[in-house]
Amino acid sequence: MMVICLSGKEGGQRLDTKGKRLRQPGLSGRTGCTYMRNILIQGTGIYIPHNKVYNEELNEHFAKRGVDASHLMEHLGRRKRYFISEGENAISMCQNAIEDCIKKSNIDMEEIEMLVFCSDTPEYLLPSNALKLTGLYGDKLKNVNVAFDLNSNCTSMLMGMSVASQYMQGMGISHAMVVGSFCISPVVLWGDPVTYANFADAAACVVLSAEETEEKRGFLDTRVYVNAVTHHYVTYPKCGMSQVPLKKVEPNEKRLEWKPFTMSNLPENMAELIGTVLERNELTAEEIDYFIFSQLNDACNMDTLKILGVPETKYHFVGGEYGYTGNTCPILCLNRMWDLYAKKGNKLILSTMGAGYSLIVQLYEF
Repeated sequence: MMVICLSGKEGGQRLDTKGKRLRQPGLSGRTGCTYMRNILIQGTGIYIPHNKVYNEELNEHFAKRGVDASHLMEHLGRRKRYFISEGENAISMCQNAIEDCIKKSNIDMEEIEMLVFCSDTPEYLLPSNALKLTGLYGDKLKNVNVAFDLNSNCTSMLMGMSVASQYMQGMGISHAMVVGSFCISPVVLWGDPVTYANFADAAACVVLSAEETEEKRGFLDTRVYVNAVTHHYVTYPKCGMSQVPLKKVEPNEKRLEWKPFTMSNLPENMAELIGTVLERNELTAEEIDYFIFSQLNDACNMDTLKILGVPETKYHFVGGEYGYTGNTCPILCLNRMWDLYAKKGNKLILSTMGAGYSLIVQLYEF
């Protein structure tokens, strides 16, 4: 929405496109101004299960199977990770992340009009998990009129925020909640040194709000790149959904299959996509205050920084503590570093990759 400021006795009334007067946020006396509708991150919240698993435990686990996972965990920067306990699932984790968000940021849930659930490990297919969460909260989310699930694998939460912000721009929604879950431990193969040793469970929540201001900030740009060259390397369920109900299909065939594949081109591809976003917005890498990358591979992230010519001080890796938590990992980083990142004027690049593969880069200004 674009709002025109008209001069008058009250020092510049704000009128929307239908001529309705809008609230003036302390800018009386200024005339000839144009207001823009910005979509801002109002707050974040996360949930990490209590079941903490250190590298030493997994080394023993794989040693019994004649497998060495220690070098891979070291290369990917792992120290520990968290798995769900009995009774926990994608929905319960999301509820905990929502509660954390509304408590920390003093969110009024009755203001939420839109809820997007992001995951490639959902608890339900029918009804949508977004609808399930809306129903579980009853009157607290009684004003939600848009609720749907979104799955673009590990890019899901960044994609969800992009979709929600654009929807808010076009449909006049003022408050939206984007919730993500990565409930991976129940579906990985216990003998797989990549997924079982490095992946972990988590949930995250982001509340977005619309605000009319003179300056453009919030979500400034999002670019996505898709190259399906590795689409056959990662598959869940391995047998396909049509085969899951069949008794003749072995249980492990219903789990996640992860075949090794190279990520050698990832730093160059990510740096190129980031460069495209920067060029589109007439920015340089030096003008970005912080970079949030996928928490899958710390070494790849460092190589991306080198290509961009960005100092390591602009990047933080939390995957050593949390493990790799799929689509939630950029938000876990944002949440962890909130006091440092969330200062007005700070520009962030949020970027990650999804299986198959796809890349997403988001430019955001607080």
